Amino acid sequence: MTLIVAGHSLEKITFSGISSTHVRGLFAASDSSITSGGTTLVSGFKKVVEVPIRVKGLNFCGEWFDGYHDYRYEDGCFVAFAGSTLVAQHIMNSIKNHLGEIYPTYEDEEYKLVMSCEPHRHLRQIDYDDSMFLDKHLNGLLSAKLVSNIVRHSIQAVLDSAQKHDGMRNNFRAFQAEFILGFRCPLDYKYYLYQYEIHPDNEKSAIVNMTQIQEGDVAVIGLKEQYSEEAKDHFQKALDNGDNTAIKMHEFIVNAIEDQNSLGVFSIGKPCGLYMYEGRYVTLKKYIR
Repeated sequence: MTLIVAGHSLEKITFSGISSTHVRGLFAASDSSITSGGTTLVSGFKKVVEVPIRVKGLNFCGEWFDGYHDYRYEDGCFVAFAGSTLVAQHIMNSIKNHLGEIYPTYEDEEYKLVMSCEPHRHLRQIDYDDSMFLDKHLNGLLSAKLVSNIVRHSIQAVLDSAQKHDGMRNNFRAFQAEFILGFRCPLDYKYYLYQYEIHPDNEKSAIVNMTQIQEGDVAVIGLKEQYSEEAKDHFQKALDNGDNTAIKMHEFIVNAIEDQNSLGVFSIGKPCGLYMYEGRYVTLKKYIR
């Protein structure tokens, strides 16, 4: 199993007697064990991953569009995952592939960004007016809403592909992976956090539910039924006390691991990492073995 808590890294700042809450970025605190039947198989497994976001470049010869080439914009986000390692890794590959190649296009008299799996929406190799596809047309297209929906699509695409097999019907538990997305929107420079859960739709299919996590809340995946409410209370207490929420929630994960292990339960385990995202890159701030 897994226990990951993610949220906004908040701390209270006082200046001239006036206190305000400052958003430093996003954090994710995670255990690192892979287990089976309560037995630890490996430890030190990274469950919080930096994922590149790349928008394809456009190659013009005069007014002739000569295809997509290289990248005109690169950014990054983080994705945390819990659940069946094999299925989660397959879905992570889908997320990386979809976010790694996003295509500018023009349809219905609008500039848009579309996915690699939508080739029918990509630009055709024809003449376009040289007043089109300027930076002012393309720079405002990448948003948190678009990125979060691409991630949801990436997860759903794997589930839809799995419907043709009997594995989902006979062993749905193996498909119950969970994910957290963290991203700083280049339009408003705000930090956005989303949680994704897989639920059965019928006996042969499943759907992805996406929830946006607000600044005063946390996303919990893995052992969420056991720790979700406690994590939320701990986060609120840190806010009320003016503590750094990232540090306090990392301590929360460490304590949860130690409490479980002291009872002889090893569904979660150390090392325990605290990952920080402050736009594009993920850094490991603390690592307790």
